[in-house]
Amino acid sequence: MSRLKEMMDEIELQRRLGNFKGAENIARLELKRAEMDGNEPYYHFYKGLLWYLYNYPKEAMNNFNNSLLTENLDIYYVYKFKGIICLETGELDRAENFFKRAMSKAKHTRHKDWKMSIETCFGNLYSRMGKFDNALECYQRALKTALELGSEEWIETGFCNVGVAHSNLGDHKNAARFLEDAYEVATRINDKYGKRVCLNNLASVYNNMGRHEEALELFKEALKYAAEIPDKFGMRILYNNMGYTYRKMGDLKNAIAQYEKALLTAEEIGDKKGAALAKYWILQLDSELQRSLAMH
Repeated sequence: MSRLKEMMDEIELQRRLGNFKGAENIARLELKRAEMDGNEPYYHFYKGLLWYLYNYPKEAMNNFNNSLLTENLDIYYVYKFKGIICLETGELDRAENFFKRAMSKAKHTRHKDWKMSIETCFGNLYSRMGKFDNALECYQRALKTALELGSEEWIETGFCNVGVAHSNLGDHKNAARFLEDAYEVATRINDKYGKRVCLNNLASVYNNMGRHEEALELFKEALKYAAEIPDKFGMRILYNNMGYTYRKMGDLKNAIAQYEKALLTAEEIGDKKGAALAKYWILQLDSELQRSLAMH
């Protein structure tokens, strides 16, 4: 096992446990080590990783471009993160190209977890493209590998992703079943971040089924886990989803209150898209509420 893989596995574990600062500290220590050793390729890799964790995609990509790693096993991570950045910035064709290059490296190793990880990336890409059947196939392959390896962290992720894929295809019954299984695994391994994600997705499925009161309770439970970590981005998502749920229930005052919380949280973490979405709904619902009051 390369040192980079060892460090990346530990960083992933810390992030899964909700210890985001711990994940950043590992990357910082490796950055300092590479700097002291005069190892520019790995210095740029870890600097790129830190910029990615801080949500600065342009700076992250510049450093990944300068990492110029030569070991096949480590180049995989460069291609993977370049693909993830392109996916998050909407450059879907570039993302697919980088994921294909990462997969070509993964196929030449004995590390099945690499293939599982990149299959998940492809699933995320095809979901963004609206190719939900293709996404489901990728997630199912990743889950199959996770079950073979007995990796509970990846089994949880696999169940969750397969559940979301079924939801995107309108199969809410299977979506709920897989998400419930994912939550069970997350609870067993005490993955608070995972529990937040599973409950958020399950609640969204309940909303699609018209079970809004049940959805609201799950969102509230998920919010507790997000606050414990703390996962501010997750909290913003949950406030937004709770606002949507109250809207569907016809409770405009509580909907506005949740969107206001989403706005404050988004501004706190510099989430411009989240802030814009919350502002839009606050204005829309406030106007609707004023019209409703005027009529009475």
